[in-house]
Amino acid sequence: MRDYSFLQRLFLLALVAGTACTGGGKKTPADADSTAANTLPPFPCAHFEDLRAFLPESLQGLERSQEAGSTGRYGDVSVSEAERSFTQGEDREVKVRIVDTSLGKKLGQAIRAAADEGRSRATNDPTAPIFWKDKQAVGFVRYDASNGLAEASLLVGNRYVVAVSSRGFPGTVEVRRVAQDIDLEGLARLHQASGGTDRQ
Repeated sequence: MRDYSFLQRLFLLALVAGTACTGGGKKTPADADSTAANTLPPFPCAHFEDLRAFLPESLQGLERSQEAGSTGRYGDVSVSEAERSFTQGEDREVKVRIVDTSLGKKLGQAIRAAADEGRSRATNDPTAPIFWKDKQAVGFVRYDASNGLAEASLLVGNRYVVAVSSRGFPGTVEVRRVAQDIDLEGLARLHQASGGTDRQ
């Protein structure tokens, strides 16, 4: 997929954080003297297994191919992410990623700004923004016709980021359909149930 500046860089950070530190954000054991001084505050993100529950189990006409998930810290930044991919041969692919991060406020501002920027676009414009009040979601949509690449990035419940990307599909119909079918209302309520605590 193309690099969509600020948002994609934060997704990259999520990936780096997940691979750099896992285990629910718990610190690596250290000697007794240094542990107290280096204790981090409680992990603020939902565990990736909780996020994974909101990924689609299947997509019509596509085969489930890969999935990944991680929860960790990268310096002062906490990140959880879960991703699942679906393919149809070598020509078509859909990826769904859900991210929860302590950078959520900045990420949310970027998504809202991009969506507001596109408010004047016609509803039949492939890049028209998404405003789903009933699902507590707002987002922007990108489409590169030359490569057949599309992406919908949603801020859900003013906290979680859901990114749906596709390759080999005409327009943005597929990413909108997949995003619409996710239980976004349930995801928006997740933090109320999970409390964002560490998981053993």
